[in-house]
Amino acid sequence: MEITILCKVVDNYGDIGFVYRLARNITELYPDTELRLVVSDLPSFAAMAPFVKEGLARQSARGWQIFDWNKEDVCTEEFSRRIPDVILQCFQCERPEWLDRILFDPEQKKIVRIVNLEYLTAESWADDFHLLKSGTRSILVKKVNFMPGFTKKTGGLVMDSSFLSSLQNKEAALKTIQDDLMAKAGTRSDASSGISSVVSANGQKEAEADSVQALRDRNTFCVTIFAYKRNFTHVVGALKSFMEERQKENPLFRIHAFVAAGLACSPFEEAWKEEGCPFAITKLPYLSQEAWDALLCSSDFNFVRGEDSFARACLCGKPFVWHAYPQDEELHLVKAGAVLERMESFFEDKELFGFLKEYFLLYNTRYDTRFYDEEQGKECQTTEKESQGKERESCEKKAVEKEPGEREPSEKEEELLLKLLKSYPALSKACTDFSKSLIENGNLTRHLMEFLGRQEWH
Repeated sequence: MEITILCKVVDNYGDIGFVYRLARNITELYPDTELRLVVSDLPSFAAMAPFVKEGLARQSARGWQIFDWNKEDVCTEEFSRRIPDVILQCFQCERPEWLDRILFDPEQKKIVRIVNLEYLTAESWADDFHLLKSGTRSILVKKVNFMPGFTKKTGGLVMDSSFLSSLQNKEAALKTIQDDLMAKAGTRSDASSGISSVVSANGQKEAEADSVQALRDRNTFCVTIFAYKRNFTHVVGALKSFMEERQKENPLFRIHAFVAAGLACSPFEEAWKEEGCPFAITKLPYLSQEAWDALLCSSDFNFVRGEDSFARACLCGKPFVWHAYPQDEELHLVKAGAVLERMESFFEDKELFGFLKEYFLLYNTRYDTRFYDEEQGKECQTTEKESQGKERESCEKKAVEKEPGEREPSEKEEELLLKLLKSYPALSKACTDFSKSLIENGNLTRHLMEFLGRQEWH
């Protein structure tokens, strides 16, 4: 079978992260499948897959043919010569104009199957939307919708072998992280170019190996930070308070934060310095996808953003907070609220779940406009179903309503996060049980390939 995968990158790493993982898993499980990847942003792809070359219109790697979406002449020649059997159209991306001209050419007589692979959502409509057929303007171009998701009525989540290895074997995960950091060590220059450096609680630089040692040390509580631009004052404050409380019982207890390269790095470091550098941090380079998975599996608490890291955080079984892709009028709060609904049944302590829900929604509310610029605003334009409006307003109201005498949102965030950290064992158990339920739903890749093999699609 030949499959063409389309990826128009919007959120730098979430979109291409999913596509890269899916391609790897298809090749792992179905090595005879021929893959052609058409990607709009090769630099983002190369950041997590170092074998990808940024400037090439066409390249071969890992047995795949990779094309630059924007190179119309090269793509038109290739796909006119070999019209796709199956097209995976990821995240409602519009097809390139050059591809539509090929598919809907009156002289084109081949049946082409298009699978619209939707964004991951926990909303209930995903169950009903999964495998629904969609019309096109040609009887020869057949289209169906395929939903990643959190129930057996959806396609589930991708579970590639590298991720599962890191999930099941911590030493293997730590080796993956260390190998990736060491491989990048010779290419570093400074923080602005995305280097990695380890800075201790007293502000002194430490050896690279100390990062991996922190993940191995039972007295060190490791936190991963990957987010959009926002105020991290409350996160640093809560982590500092949590560390100080735990040190009363265990003087060896430490916090170590792993801060991903990107939008969140500078504001997190700024908040950390304002608080007096209370714990060690590692400013990470752009990790390979395999090393990033290993880090999420090895950390104790994960702050994540984006499609792919969100799915990994759900599967890791570690407590996490998801920074949903910011949308106009806070529409993303609907998505955040839907995740919480899926998680609620796994919490025996309903008061604890209440803290998580309140914190999760508040964390996703853009109350501090200093950390939301016009450029990021334009980046976050999107459309949603009008029917979500009332639900969105409800989530937004619950998240930001402030009673007389109540604390400011940032102070409230710190208080809620500290409550969650203090209840870590119960929080961890609930997240572990949630992840087990997702793994039981099966692998999206197998579900997708089995569907493509069904007779009614031929």
